[in-house]
Amino acid sequence: MSALSPAEYRRFHAFTHAKLRGGVTLLTFSMPLLFAVGWIRDYAVLGPVAHTTLLARLCLIVALLCLAALLRRYDISRMGEAVGIAYALTFGIAIAVLTALEPAKLSLTHVAVMLMAIILLPNCVRRSTAIGVAAGLCLPMFALLLYLAAPVGLWVAYLLFSAVGILIGMVQRSATLHATLDIFIHRQRLLRRLHQDSLTGVANREGWEARSARLHREHESSGRPLSVIFFDIDHFKHVNDQHGHATGDAVLQRVSTLLKQHLRGHDVVARVGGEEFVALLADTTVEDAHRVAERIRRAIETLGEPVRVTVSAGVTQAHPAESLETATQRADAALLQAKQAGRNRIVRA
Repeated sequence: MSALSPAEYRRFHAFTHAKLRGGVTLLTFSMPLLFAVGWIRDYAVLGPVAHTTLLARLCLIVALLCLAALLRRYDISRMGEAVGIAYALTFGIAIAVLTALEPAKLSLTHVAVMLMAIILLPNCVRRSTAIGVAAGLCLPMFALLLYLAAPVGLWVAYLLFSAVGILIGMVQRSATLHATLDIFIHRQRLLRRLHQDSLTGVANREGWEARSARLHREHESSGRPLSVIFFDIDHFKHVNDQHGHATGDAVLQRVSTLLKQHLRGHDVVARVGGEEFVALLADTTVEDAHRVAERIRRAIETLGEPVRVTVSAGVTQAHPAESLETATQRADAALLQAKQAGRNRIVRA
């Protein structure tokens, strides 16, 4: 995972959570049933005295169900991770409380702690969450051992069983993450092929629609400026007719290279037609976008290889609460004005 960029790691993190979410939801909502079923055992062993454990079990079940609901709500956020650790801590406290009510079980519950570590840890995406979950499961029982002045033999048993459970859980977690990473990488490669123009290396129309929609949603929620530039290579049909399609392809590749050089990594650039390119500039006003478009126009005009070409462009800034399609259409209309005005120019809408 160290080979992933920060943006790729965030996508992998979200992808892994999405893969695990169904299982985690089922697990966290069903595990409190263990405490409900356990009361049947209390009644069989303790008889009428079992009512003393009933209230404790009900409180713990309600607490775990509430935390399970919060975990589903907050999901991949930092709050969700904190809730996950709180869930493990509550489960650990539940085991410790029920053991304290019946100390005779003290020699048995280390197995429960080990099994819970094996079950919960593989579902932790971040290492910090896994450490918090392991601590939440184990510390309440260690506190109980300390309070009851348990003999050394019990301490050794709890330490060994906890260590084995954590080790197995962490190994399973590592295997799960590596398997998910392989799936994620293959998926990203496939999406890249599906969303990339094979000739120029920039996004194709499908890639544009996916990436631009995501960037537009981010800026719409934050209110940051977002601008669109529509480029068209002037008289490109003449280039193909006079110099051949191989030269035309070389021109498209050279223009796309210049576009990528003048735009930032988090901007979106795509080839959406034969000689048409569109760019979405994050955190950019229409004035700044106009300056960027002008720099690109001048760079292409002075290119000269393989043949001299020029570009026209339309520039606009997305308005608040405006769809990206509307802003793109406005930039396209500005491009048409630039071509009608004589080409090799930028028109701002």
